[in-house]
Amino acid sequence: MTKSPWGPAAAIVVALMLLAQPIRAQLTMSDVDRGTNAPAAGPLPEWDVAVMKPHPAEDHSMMWRMTEDGLSLINLPLESMICSAWNLKTYQVSGLSGWMKSSTFDLTAKVSGDDVAAYKKLSVAQREQMLQKLLIERFQLKVHMETKTLPIYDLVVDKNGSKLKVSTAIEAPSDEERKANPDKYKKGSMMMGPGAYEGTGMPVQSLTSTLGSVLGKPVHDATGLTGLYDITLHFRPEEAEAGNDDNADAPSVFSAVQEQLGLKLLPNKGPVETLVVDAAQKPEVD
Repeated sequence: MTKSPWGPAAAIVVALMLLAQPIRAQLTMSDVDRGTNAPAAGPLPEWDVAVMKPHPAEDHSMMWRMTEDGLSLINLPLESMICSAWNLKTYQVSGLSGWMKSSTFDLTAKVSGDDVAAYKKLSVAQREQMLQKLLIERFQLKVHMETKTLPIYDLVVDKNGSKLKVSTAIEAPSDEERKANPDKYKKGSMMMGPGAYEGTGMPVQSLTSTLGSVLGKPVHDATGLTGLYDITLHFRPEEAEAGNDDNADAPSVFSAVQEQLGLKLLPNKGPVETLVVDAAQKPEVD
């Protein structure tokens, strides 16, 4: 019997933009309403307090949390912090080795009381810019962006047709409506767990982002499907493939996509925007 993937630690409910996003913008923790990627009209607030500490080895709790006056990253390696700050997936980051991937840190940063109101108004993308600056300072990071031709997957409609259910929970906007009212058509809901994806009122791009995380490679939407869908996908997670029998009877993600959704994953190669870490130093303990 397939074990239910849902639980307090596994289930994550997030809001996603319904607009198509490039590979670079496909999801990390920031499968949230990111707002504009454009820089703020004025200068961004400065961090008033930023504390960085090594995470205790005996504590395995992990957290990424935005607060009204800052953020809290608990038990994360530099690799994960970079992915969050630049809105990348791990397969888009190279140049990391040793402690950069294995050592974990706790980072708490807050703006001053006078800047809280301005901070609340920032989009996720603008808050990410602030985190980028902080990581560059604390880790003495030197990075550059580079477009590489890498293995990817194309998600296409299977020969027997799509099985996706058009959502009745959220009305899909026309291109004209989307452009005229960009804030009106942003959010559906999604829940993810090991070996499971369930979304209501979601675009196909939400699914491709999740599949990219599962497969460790970019997944390009080549379905031509532009609506909003209620999507349920259950498959054998990595831990089951490594020997966990709880989900031994579940199909592989490739079979699940084809059988449950009427879609198909095809291997290909394509341009992927990546971040290369040229240098980094362990931060000083606060």
